[in-house]
Amino acid sequence: MNADWLNSPFERRSIQHAMKVWDEDGKLLGRVKAIGQTVVFVHQRSTKELWAVPLSHIRGVSGRGVTVSGKALEPAGDRWRTEIVTAIHPLSESSHAPA
Repeated sequence: MNADWLNSPFERRSIQHAMKVWDEDGKLLGRVKAIGQTVVFVHQRSTKELWAVPLSHIRGVSGRGVTVSGKALEPAGDRWRTEIVTAIHPLSESSHAPA
C-alpha cells in the first residue's frame, strides 16, 4: 500500500476536522475546526479567530487539504452556535454502492 497519499492525484471524498484550508493562490488560511450545514469553520492558530467558509466556495479536497475560491473567509459570528456541526462531511456518494 502506498503511504504517500498526500501527493496522490486523486480527490478525497470528505472534508475532515484538522485538514488545512488553502486559497487558490496557495496561501494557508487555517485548519478545519468543524463542518456545519452551510459552512466549514476554519480556525487560525496565530490569531485564534474562528472564520466560516461557505460550502459553495470549496473547489477541491485532496491530501494537501481543502482548496477554496475567492475571498471565502467570513467572520463566523453566531453561526458557530446555531449550525449543527460535525467532524466529517462527505462530498459525494460512492459510485460502487450496492443497488
